Amino acid sequence: MKRSWMHVGGAVLVVVAIAAVVGVAVNSNKHTDNSTVLSQSTTKQTSISKPKQACLIFTIDDAKQVLGEGASGGETGASASSDDLEVSTCSYTQTAGAATSASTSKAASLLVRAPRTAEGVASNQTQFGRLKPAEVQDVTGYGEAAFWSQQYGQLNIFKSNTWYIVSFGPITPSSRTLDQTKQLADILINKM
Repeated sequence: MKRSWMHVGGAVLVVVAIAAVVGVAVNSNKHTDNSTVLSQSTTKQTSISKPKQACLIFTIDDAKQVLGEGASGGETGASASSDDLEVSTCSYTQTAGAATSASTSKAASLLVRAPRTAEGVASNQTQFGRLKPAEVQDVTGYGEAAFWSQQYGQLNIFKSNTWYIVSFGPITPSSRTLDQTKQLADILINKM
């Protein structure tokens, strides 16, 4: 029974992550401007590099550091890739055990929106510029720009023209904290 809750929780996490990407991309009514930082990033990378796959960055060994030895999961098949962006997701959950229940279990995920074209770069930059939701909290120390969305329980990082979405904590996104999620971001940031 607990194992099925973990699979359901993992599936919910992936759906929420994809919905968040779509929601942030569509949310153009509430925004702030961060164009100075992002225009500097564009000049650093003049060509499109090979996109990074989420599970090559976020490995099972990384997951065990935050979820414990019982971590399970990996690459998620659902993708919202396009000609301009390659999207990949890697999610892990705690394996059901005596000390883990659906209400106390945790999940960790990384969603990567890697640009394939200049339009993909521009799309990622816009999410951290004029389309960035007004209700988010800016975070320093991660990439060229970063913000925390309490609503989705996600740390959004813009680094080398790629948009990374990191989440870690309780299965319910709004129950996660920035400090929890930073634990995972600190493990992954040098591989991004």
